[in-house]
Amino acid sequence: MNFLSKKQRRQVTIVSLIYISMIFLCCQFLFIRGISNLIPIYIFNISGDIFGMVMGYLVFVCCIIDVQKNGTDHRYFLYLLNAAYMGLFTDAVAWLVDGVEGLRVVNIIDNTLYYMCAPAEACFFWLYTMNYLKINKGVIQKFGKIIQIGFLISIGMRILNLVTGWYFIVDAQDIYHRQPLYPVSMLYPLITLIGALIAVGIKRKQLQTYQMVVFVIYAFAPMIVGIMTLAVYGLSLSAGVVMLDVLLMYCVLNVAQGKEKAVADRDLTLAADIQENILPKTFPYLPERKEFDLYATMNPAKEVGGDFYDFFMVDDDHIALVMADVSGKGIPAALFMMVARTLIRNRVLIGDSPAKALESVNNQLCEGNKAELFVTVWLAVISLSTGKGVAVNAGHEHPVIRRADGNYELVTYKHSPAVATIEGIPFREHEFQLNPGDSLFVYTDGVPEATNNENVLFGTERMMESLNKDPDAKPETVLGNMTKSIEAFVGDAKQFDDITMLGMKYFGP
Repeated sequence: MNFLSKKQRRQVTIVSLIYISMIFLCCQFLFIRGISNLIPIYIFNISGDIFGMVMGYLVFVCCIIDVQKNGTDHRYFLYLLNAAYMGLFTDAVAWLVDGVEGLRVVNIIDNTLYYMCAPAEACFFWLYTMNYLKINKGVIQKFGKIIQIGFLISIGMRILNLVTGWYFIVDAQDIYHRQPLYPVSMLYPLITLIGALIAVGIKRKQLQTYQMVVFVIYAFAPMIVGIMTLAVYGLSLSAGVVMLDVLLMYCVLNVAQGKEKAVADRDLTLAADIQENILPKTFPYLPERKEFDLYATMNPAKEVGGDFYDFFMVDDDHIALVMADVSGKGIPAALFMMVARTLIRNRVLIGDSPAKALESVNNQLCEGNKAELFVTVWLAVISLSTGKGVAVNAGHEHPVIRRADGNYELVTYKHSPAVATIEGIPFREHEFQLNPGDSLFVYTDGVPEATNNENVLFGTERMMESLNKDPDAKPETVLGNMTKSIEAFVGDAKQFDDITMLGMKYFGP
């Protein structure tokens, strides 16, 4: 379960211990009672309960995995599943301890818990249904408050039964007996289920036929089975049927989410293709130009990312290089990235200096930026005939330069603020000189902040060591070495940030 978060692994471990302990407890009571002392119908009933508990445990683990995969809120479904599991456990124990001398208190407590399961299942089914249908307005919202108050009253009545014996008693011979007011205990679950079905009917247009059928089956199947087996003492299949219904609901949930996820995956794939194609990726770039060689890569943490690089000829003598990182991840960051890239490219191509270009782009991105995203940018324009460059670092990582026959070294200087943070701010330019044989390396924070399973960062020091393994290599080889170093360090840890790099070697005119 390495793909689960620590919180989810802890949750699965705790629930596993509880669920398995309850199954083990049933087996212990079975040992105390003795199989030879059980009539066949009891054995059939108890076996079905234990099988249902095992099935419920597997469904629970699958739900946790689904939450990790798609982030869907299964909270109320898990509550419903736990209530159904408790119903199976208490039903099995009830038959195992009934009539066993010395276990009267256990019999009373167990049946009290069993009686609590029906209203709990009904309440959680209501909450799950309303959450699934996204209904929380008007009459439905008011009825939902009544449902929750009714649940507390229903639980309170079952606790009072310990004193009053309204619904059931356990006599001096340790034998369970239903009381005449037993049917009253089923009023709350019945009213709640009918209310849920009415809500389903109101929202039927947004549901597929099979989804409606599942909701109806859950509401009526346990009731019908309960009525059919009412006259057969020792056979209580309602708890098992509830678990089967929960399993059916889970399957339907997966089918519905599977369709939605298929559409989302298709859209993400299309977005990833668009993003990949919007960035220049034809290498070597302008092979007829002998003044330079460059290479760039982007490895997004998700299907689409917020990092971007760019390079293009401003005129016959000047080349522009861009390395940028949008705050956030996924589709919003990718959209912001494409807008920012286009705006930066357009401003530079019309002749703006790096500082002037980012000033204009900053003001445009600040307008209507309700998502409050921003982008760190390193933008440089370099003369290929002289090697003279002008750069602006807007909150981005420090660039790295290697002088001919030397090693890569970090170039640090005061940054300007990130783009799209404050409207109207100026950006500071920094001049630098490339001589024949010099190399340049720019990157996003996904490189030094790559993290292994021990939460240790790759760091700037390891980055510099990787660059200097073969400092005179072609840019493609330098980036390849960096990628291998990061992968070896990170191992099988999940990538949490986009990793983007650009290398350029200057040969001179």
